[in-house]
Amino acid sequence: ISNGISPEYIYGKREKEPWMQGLFNVLMVGRYAGEKRQDELIDACAKSRHAREIQVILAGKGPLEKKYRRLAEKLPNPIVMEFYEPARLLEILHMADLYVHTSDAEIEAMSCMEAFACGLVPVIAASELSAASQFALIDESLFPVRDAALLARRIDWWIAHQAERAEWGEKYAEYTKAHYSVEASVHKFVDMERKAIGE
Repeated sequence: ISNGISPEYIYGKREKEPWMQGLFNVLMVGRYAGEKRQDELIDACAKSRHAREIQVILAGKGPLEKKYRRLAEKLPNPIVMEFYEPARLLEILHMADLYVHTSDAEIEAMSCMEAFACGLVPVIAASELSAASQFALIDESLFPVRDAALLARRIDWWIAHQAERAEWGEKYAEYTKAHYSVEASVHKFVDMERKAIGE
């Protein structure tokens, strides 16, 4: 049973702020730490056919910040690395174009769930140590863990298929509301308790 997504994380689109305009904004939220594998996202965006159109946004902080900033020097557009308070992060979730989750070890991946609850299509690492891959509703939302080349192709696919991205963004948001909202989790928990009492 999921911890549940807070009700403020709902489908929404807002006009991009000037610093995001004219670029395809690829977002990942998480601590700058080894298991989160943000380096794979940087590598993939550098390998993308659309590299000159992409802006990588890493929302978070952590011990690998300097390493990631050095690695990101190969990107055509400057990387954005900043820690955002929840209200500000919600605004960015409603402005970004794609969410990538490269982490290879995750218990539930709440930040990924919050992203697709807001209508961002996710591209998720398929790892045996991560629960996140279970959320993929379409093959184009998955890539083998530590495969930056295939991740680049997934990102390219979503850039090239704008209509599908809009369609699946709505589907992901609806799916999250039905299965992973706090309300849905409470109902599942109560059903479990009733079943246990009955047994």
